[in-house]
Order: sequence, then structure tokens, then C-alpha cells
Amino acid sequence: MNHHLHFTRSTLGVVFALAASAGPAAAAGFFLPYQGAAAIGNALAGSAALGEDASTVFWNPAGMSRLESAQVAVAGHYVSPQPQFTNNGSTLGLLPLSGNSGAGVESFIPNVFAVLPVGAWRFGVGVSAPWGSMTQYQDTWAGRYASIKSEIKSTDINPSVSYRVSPSFSAGVGVSYQMFEAEFTRAVPFGAPTPDGRAKFGGDSRAVGFNAGLLWEISPATRLGLSYRSAIDHKLEGDQTVTTPAGATVASQSGPITAELTTPALAQLSGVQALNDRWSLLGDVMWTQWSEIQRLDIVRSTGLVSTTLPLALRDAWRLSAAVNYRLNDAWLLRAGVAWDQTPVRSPEQRVAALPDSDRTWLSVGARWQASARHRLDFAYVHVFIADTTINTTSVVSPVPLVTTTVRGSYNNSADILSAQYTFSF
Repeated sequence: MNHHLHFTRSTLGVVFALAASAGPAAAAGFFLPYQGAAAIGNALAGSAALGEDASTVFWNPAGMSRLESAQVAVAGHYVSPQPQFTNNGSTLGLLPLSGNSGAGVESFIPNVFAVLPVGAWRFGVGVSAPWGSMTQYQDTWAGRYASIKSEIKSTDINPSVSYRVSPSFSAGVGVSYQMFEAEFTRAVPFGAPTPDGRAKFGGDSRAVGFNAGLLWEISPATRLGLSYRSAIDHKLEGDQTVTTPAGATVASQSGPITAELTTPALAQLSGVQALNDRWSLLGDVMWTQWSEIQRLDIVRSTGLVSTTLPLALRDAWRLSAAVNYRLNDAWLLRAGVAWDQTPVRSPEQRVAALPDSDRTWLSVGARWQASARHRLDFAYVHVFIADTTINTTSVVSPVPLVTTTVRGSYNNSADILSAQYTFSF
């Protein structure tokens, strides 16, 4: 057997498995912006205009034109959120419910990117997890009839190509093959004092989208990058399983289900301005078309809607700025700040499965150029997540009509640690 081929297949298999395990989002909604440690150290500022390593496959494929040699970049990101729910009058019908709960799940999110130059062309590929989220509450919390566990996982395989149209202008495009999984679990009331049952919904999907970008190198000191990632329509297929408190399956309420969900489009404008040989300023504006997601209906094979998440999201903006300082030939230091707007409109439209609010990023990072071929990037971010409230009513059982209201407040923050190894050859 060709041992090199065996190693490559095994490595890719591990990467795919890890990418699919993406967990909590420390960015607004369920977008996971962890695509290379350099971008994280800059709070994403300038990420569509830098083109300094192979992670530009994700941020802007046109940036590949700036890479003069073949390159592979492997990155990993540890995310630690600390959300805490405090109950303030949640109910099941008219019955008061009690119970506070944490909802954070630590996660490790990897990605890998590669670029190959051929004349004026660059060919690249990225494997990453751009969408994902996970909330995990205690089984007895006040909102258990709305959500106990909510998990979204994705793997995105993104072959791309770029072409240097002129010495100052490049264009790139890519195809995004996306594998998507979702799982949702909530409690089912069987009448006091009987313990709760469980309803579990799970499904997966495969779909295709695209990304594209332009890079304008106005001068050796100034660059602008514009990139776009398309919305991708997913139709998840899977199963619904309802169990009694004793664990027996309720056959009349279990069976095949479908759900339609669109991952939103992203548009990004980035700028990089070198002030001198040591200092650079970076800026970024990102728009996310969250309004593509108004509700998530879980539909049984009979055509009846089993469960609805009334998300009613709005489009959102993200603004970031950063400064880079070249300490010497080996070390580059980074610092950034970002404001990330939540797509959730109000407490009445905030769901327990996605208790989102506005975020502020403060980031620091460093790059160590160990040699001409070997580079290491490191980054740390603390995410300040605005305290927020929830006052959302959802249907637990349509026949007879039973509703639950989750009413309370969330206090949250998150920490991100990123590292990346880049090999040029």
C-alpha cells in the first residue's frame, strides 16, 4: 500500500470528523468565524484583504493570489462560553416552573486550508465548520419544555480558484459543499407528579453553495478586499422520537421528519493600511443575511408540524478594527476589537435554543516566523456578551393545546484560544 496515500486519507478523515463537532458560537447567531488564528487575533478585521496565509480560502479566495509558494495551514480553536439562565416566572400553561441553569459547552473547532500556485492561477481548498451551536441545559431547568439540548454541526469543503487579472487586481471563486446536522431535545409533560418524558428531533442534509471575492492592491501599503458567501438551502431529513418517563417509545408521536433551514449569506468588506514598516491598521464590515431564517418547522411525514422554533431573525452587522505591529523579522503582534450585532429582535423572539445577544470582542495575537517555511500564529479573545432577557411562549403539545413560557435573564461571556501552524513549500 502507498503509505503516503494512506496517511493522507487518514488525516483527512480525522479533520472531517473534528470539523463536524463544532460546538458553541461566540459570534452572533450560529456563525463560527474561527477560520485561521491570524483572523481571530485581529478580531476578524482585514480578514478579506490580508491574503497572508492559506486561510484566505475561506475569507476571500482572491487573496490566494498573494501567496507565492504552496502552503498548508492547520488551525484549532478552543471555545469556552459561560452562559447562565436565571428564572423569572417561567410557566407550563398556568403552572409556575422553577430552576436556573447554565447552558455552556466547551468545544474544539479545527480547520485546514491548502493553496497551490500555478502561474497567475492559485488553486485552494478549505475544510472547516462555519456554522454550529450547542446549548445544554440541566434536565430540571425552568425552560425544559422548550429546550434541553440544541446542537447544530457543519462541515464545509471549499475548493477555490483565483486569478491575478493585473498586478493590482485579483479575483477568486469557490464551491462550498456543506454537510449539516441538527439535533434538538426537550422535555414532554406527562402530568404531575409523573416525571417528564423526552422528545428528540434529529436530521442531516447535504447542499451546495459558492463563495467569491475581489482583491484590489491599490498600492504596496493599501489593500481592499470584498468577499461573499452564498446562502445555502438545507432540507434536513431524520427522525422524531418521543419517549415516556419510563423510556418507552410513543409510536404514535415518533417517526420520520423533515425541516428546512437556510444558512445565511455573508458579505464582507475589508481594508489593510500599512503606516510604515512596523505599523498596520486593519478594518472590516460584515453583513449577515439572518432574515433568511424566520422559523424552523419540524414536519412529520403526515404533513403535520410537530414543533416550531419561531426565530424571526433580522439581518445583522459586524464591525471590527485592529492594529498590527512588526516587532522584528520573526515576530508580529496583533490586537483588535469588534462589535457583533445579534440577529434576535426582542425578548419575545429570543428562543432558549439560541439565547443570543450583542457581543464585543477584545483580541490579542502573535505570529512567529520560525523559518522561511514554518510559521506559528496564536490568538486569545474575550467576548463580552450583553446581559439579556427572554419572554418567549411556544407550543408543547398542539392537541390538546399546551404552551410553555420561558421568562428570565441570561448572563454570558466567552473565551477563545486559537493556534495555527502554516507550512510553506
